[in-house]
Amino acid sequence: MEQPNQPDISAAPTQYVPFWRDGRVLGVFGQIIFIIVMIVIANTLGSNFASNKDKLGEIHCADGSVDEGYRCAYDFMQANAGFDISETVLPYKVEDSYWQAFYQGFLNTLKVGLLGVILTTIIGTLAGVARLSSNWLISQIALWYVEIMRNIPLLIILFMLYFGVILAGPDLKETMQPWGLPIFFNNRGLNFPWPQFTSSAGIFIAFLVLGAIQYQVVAIALDRREIRTGKSSNKARWGIFSFIVIAMIGWFAASAMSDTEGLLVTKASRIREVDDIERIILKRADVGLMSLVNDLPKEQLAEAALTVCVLRDSPSEVNFISQLRNRGIPYSITRFDRPDQAVAAYGEGKCEVFAASKSVLAAERVTLENPTSHLLVPISETPVVWSVPAFEGLNIAGGSKLSPEFTALLVGLVLFYGGTLAELVRAGIQSVSKGQSEAAQALGLSESQRLTLVVLPQSLKVIIPPLIGTYLSLIKDTSLGLALGFSDMYRISFVTINQTGQALQVVILMMLVYLAISVVFSVLLNWYNAKYVIMVER
Repeated sequence: MEQPNQPDISAAPTQYVPFWRDGRVLGVFGQIIFIIVMIVIANTLGSNFASNKDKLGEIHCADGSVDEGYRCAYDFMQANAGFDISETVLPYKVEDSYWQAFYQGFLNTLKVGLLGVILTTIIGTLAGVARLSSNWLISQIALWYVEIMRNIPLLIILFMLYFGVILAGPDLKETMQPWGLPIFFNNRGLNFPWPQFTSSAGIFIAFLVLGAIQYQVVAIALDRREIRTGKSSNKARWGIFSFIVIAMIGWFAASAMSDTEGLLVTKASRIREVDDIERIILKRADVGLMSLVNDLPKEQLAEAALTVCVLRDSPSEVNFISQLRNRGIPYSITRFDRPDQAVAAYGEGKCEVFAASKSVLAAERVTLENPTSHLLVPISETPVVWSVPAFEGLNIAGGSKLSPEFTALLVGLVLFYGGTLAELVRAGIQSVSKGQSEAAQALGLSESQRLTLVVLPQSLKVIIPPLIGTYLSLIKDTSLGLALGFSDMYRISFVTINQTGQALQVVILMMLVYLAISVVFSVLLNWYNAKYVIMVER
């Protein structure tokens, strides 16, 4: 059959589109215009920055010269800060530079941010799971928590916690001690036990690393055994058992090998070992058992107490005081910032023993009037010692302390962003198809196994992307600690600006640091997100 004549398309005239209607041409013009606009904006901002910099005055370099550019823009940060910081992570003195003060503020910001991220993850996950609980009371409590926290400004929550809860708490004389535990809460903050590493901790940590390696070796060996024999074995139980065995060996080995702590005593004191102290105290108190010493009247107890000189917050202090407490030996303690101050007080008879490392004691003993009349008595040491808070006079000493400002800021951030994270967790759980839960139930998995092994792992694909923004917002909102007087990076910078007048440089420095923190967090979380998505898809 003959085909009908088809029109010759190739012979049809080409239709040309005017360039003002061509999408490709318009796209190129749009990009060019966008680049021009960005250049104009950058030039305007740069010009304003340069003019504002000139209005702030000349920049004086550390060598006394005047800088017309930006070479000496931060030389002023080398000067003495001249102000104290109420809460620091590392030792800090008023004579330190502005750089050191700024660094302390940065560490405080990082401390609040990292702890906030960890606690927010825990609180938000629990609240998000509770929102979907079949228990009506639990789900309603979680619902009201989320709604309240998401609809009240963060600053108001911080003020409420600081002024309405912490500062309105009991004073020092009426300190709360729940269930008799060594945890003290009052309007000065929260004191709680904290581990203190001693000089032998390095050996113990090395054994812990060895135990972690042993755990992996045991798990791999049992995996191969399962493949070869077809019999299942409890890898977690045997791995944990091997880890504990190696950790215990490391603990005793580190304790036996350590010989760095000691006491400086006079020969006349008749103290040759720590056990002699108990005998001397019993003789002073005129009792037969140490358990009867604390029942003595305060005046008699003070006369029988051992007077001790230590270096403030040193491992020697925690180690020796913990041994005295375990033995029930009463003591009075005087703390010093420098060894020469402590040995001077010891030489004047203000304390009977000076507890420190043997190297410090040996160096300071030669400064005494008659060094040969003083002895170095060794004391035992464990890799980790618990520093336990206790009342000493009119204050609480020992342990770790959270200031009212730090506590209010941390709790406020965790509660506020915990409500936001709870909604992300709820949405992630509900994004998992109902068939997955039904399949888990059909396999006989318990509710906790269904949640941890099936639902939550699949929901992370939905939770993680918005979670990144929540974490970044939490870290940036640590700057609200300025309203509570917390010594974070923003407050330290604010004080620096007031004292130096160099606002532009300090603000730029803050911007760069906050940007660096945000970029690092974003890169790490995005890397984890991409890696997890690949694992789920496989």
